[in-house]
Amino acid sequence: MNDLPAHLLALPVPVLLIASVAIVSLLGLASEPVRRALILSPYQVRKNGHVHRLLTAGWVHADFSHLAFNMFSLYFFTEQTIRVLGVARYLALYVTAVIVGFIPTTLRHMRNPNYSSLGASGAVAAVMFSAVLLVPKLKLQLMFLPIPVPGIVFAVAYLAYSAWHSVAAGDDINHDAHFSGAIYGALLTYLLEPARVERTVKSFF
Repeated sequence: MNDLPAHLLALPVPVLLIASVAIVSLLGLASEPVRRALILSPYQVRKNGHVHRLLTAGWVHADFSHLAFNMFSLYFFTEQTIRVLGVARYLALYVTAVIVGFIPTTLRHMRNPNYSSLGASGAVAAVMFSAVLLVPKLKLQLMFLPIPVPGIVFAVAYLAYSAWHSVAAGDDINHDAHFSGAIYGALLTYLLEPARVERTVKSFF
């Protein structure tokens, strides 16, 4: 048992991050009180100062498919992002993107006691677009497709799906956070690696 912390520290950061989101999300799916305690309620943020919900809502998901889709997407883009940014800057990107992704809808729904939101979508989108800007030739080998998919194609399709679902869905998933997260991820990546991002943008045109 004394060796457990060392074993945990030896695990890759992406595994620990994804595991933390998965474990908390499953607890939220199994326990409604846990879910209610963590989910983002802009009304509670305004009325009771529950600012922590801007962070904790990124660790709960609407259902297993929502969790799996976000975590698989995050996994596909994380390695390349860490390779360039390093662990500390990657974690800073992810955690701050969780918060920033929720800000627009929080401001919009602060007076609506019936509105709530959850999911790691903003942070996942931030990592996606960070990876695309850092590694423009990134390609993903998806098990259901016979050929590699360019990272930029996957990222844009992810946003397109979110745009459609944002209009059609009636769930608690914050699909709008994909866009705010993507923009934030791109801007922060530029601040961290301006020369590299400029080369990527030039290669697209």
